[in-house]
Amino acid sequence: MNKTLKTISIIFTAVFIFTACDRFEGNVSVPSFLRIEAMNVEDNPSDSWSLENGFFTSEIDAVNVVIWVSGDTAETNLGTFQLPCDIPVLRNGKIDRILINPVVKQDGIAGKRINYPYYESVTLTDVILAEQDTTNLGTIATKYVSKSRMKVLWQEFFEPGPNSFSLDSVVMPFTSLDSVRSGYGSGVVHIRADQSSVSFWSDTTYRISDPSAIVYIEMDYWSDIDFSVGLYNPIYEGGANVLKSHMTIYGKPEKGWQKIYINIGSLWSKTYSHYPNIRPYFTVLNDKGKEGNLYLDNIKLVVLD
Repeated sequence: MNKTLKTISIIFTAVFIFTACDRFEGNVSVPSFLRIEAMNVEDNPSDSWSLENGFFTSEIDAVNVVIWVSGDTAETNLGTFQLPCDIPVLRNGKIDRILINPVVKQDGIAGKRINYPYYESVTLTDVILAEQDTTNLGTIATKYVSKSRMKVLWQEFFEPGPNSFSLDSVVMPFTSLDSVRSGYGSGVVHIRADQSSVSFWSDTTYRISDPSAIVYIEMDYWSDIDFSVGLYNPIYEGGANVLKSHMTIYGKPEKGWQKIYINIGSLWSKTYSHYPNIRPYFTVLNDKGKEGNLYLDNIKLVVLD
């Protein structure tokens, strides 16, 4: 190779390497970290869902995180991380956009974690990362999606007052302020040792006309006894209403108050073939012959269509 061609070759190689390095600027072999402490739910002033504080109780168990940097051809999904978490990122410098999706345990099962469709994703912009350093995003606040998309067919906060409950009369008021979940009251169902079960249901049948609707029951509970959640549906089979359980929740009093997101739409679609009228139904179970208590608060039947 003559001297001129050799010089051109060296220049071309140098330019190629420089261009390649410039093209992938920001990718590093030593990670920086994003820390997220927790995620909670706040009211959206434009919607003003409820005056009850209990409306916004949540149990956002994890987050799914997606980032995008100017010049990238696509977003990068970093994955799903249980809170609190330190998320490794093979980038440093400015991250143009971070998308944080709230993740919950569907039906209270860790293996069924989902991006909860009723909570908004949160977008952060121009977040700076430094190699081997942690950028702490703290507690992230999300909101329910807008009222134009989400309908609350039923809500029960168990606040004191005459005829305030929309559940069967076996649910009694409970107002010990050191033990209620939120506000000034909760509901309690007591089962005696000689009772095999106690059932109760909403006093109203609710109508869902869109068969493609996403339907969940959200609720807070504290129980030392098992109970099931299902639907009591006015379709007659042999002269009786159809009662079906979606799931059984096991009493764990040591955990105190817990929040659960129940995919009641799965039962509605598979068992009732989207029959438009549904009624939530609960049964306290006693196969051990022991008395027990189920405490309830902040129940919502929510629909997304």
